[in-house]
Amino acid sequence: MWCDAEGTRWKGENAAKAAIAEPVSALYNKLMQEWDQPMEALLFQTGAILHVASLEQSHVLERACFGVPLFPTTSDAIPLGDSEGLPGSIGTSTFLERKSSEVQLFQLMLEEAFYLSYHMRCIQICRQSTKGREYMTHEQFWEFLLKSKRRFPQHYKAYSHMRSNNWVVRAGIQYGADFMAYRHHPALVHSDYAVLVMAEEEEKPRMNTWTEVHAMNRLCGSVAKTLLLLHIVTNQQPMDTTSPTCLENYCVQAVEYQRWLPEKHREENLTTKEPVVHVDASNGASSTLSILEPMSNLALNVLQEHYPGSEVSSDIDKQESTASTDEICE
Repeated sequence: MWCDAEGTRWKGENAAKAAIAEPVSALYNKLMQEWDQPMEALLFQTGAILHVASLEQSHVLERACFGVPLFPTTSDAIPLGDSEGLPGSIGTSTFLERKSSEVQLFQLMLEEAFYLSYHMRCIQICRQSTKGREYMTHEQFWEFLLKSKRRFPQHYKAYSHMRSNNWVVRAGIQYGADFMAYRHHPALVHSDYAVLVMAEEEEKPRMNTWTEVHAMNRLCGSVAKTLLLLHIVTNQQPMDTTSPTCLENYCVQAVEYQRWLPEKHREENLTTKEPVVHVDASNGASSTLSILEPMSNLALNVLQEHYPGSEVSSDIDKQESTASTDEICE
């Protein structure tokens, strides 16, 4: 592991150079600009979504970290009769066509599939019906997603918010979170954030007790992650979620949680030794307080109360001066 000046934990110095040479934003632009026609993604009854990509397309998808590559294969190995060899067998002919001598299968999360289809216009979702192959509109696919995942609009809003800010977003179930956020491909860098999606209309709000907050913070701390809460709020009540246009009415409020460690967060002037104060009362009733170390205004006021009528002078940085208590700064 190699850390840069910002504390990013790269998987080696060469990994950091590779990420700088090809930023995530450039990969997103390449996906949108170089694919003239949306590629097909197959939706099965079980909810699995498979995307069949050529080798050239698969390289871009892998570098941008969309989907999970299942296995490299050739078109001859893909069943073109029935779909027994694929997840969610539907007992009819599949849509896989011999478009390339070599292809790569990717399994997409629901949020990934809708992001690539609705936002980036890179893929087109199709399914098998009694009439044969059927392309789904965004509204039809959205309806399917609402039935497949609870609070999908909020989760997708959080996912698209992070992706739009050039974060790589992966599933976070292994860390007890909804998503994990990476600065670049997980092969190059460790994740920065464990993300929890907070929907304001939840019947049982998450992270609602200090026990939950501390438990999640401890978990994230043990794996060197920072807990990020994405609150999805809306300006409309009730919210009509029957169409993907409802996403425009959501906004995201991000809250970062970290453990507060006194030894790491205490200010430098509070960790110095106790201020050294010399009292010179040689002038009779009047006296001068000579301060040799930084002090707060509160401490100066206390000294003034103990030595009424005295002048306070600071010898910090070897500069002697005499001033009233109100004129002394921390």
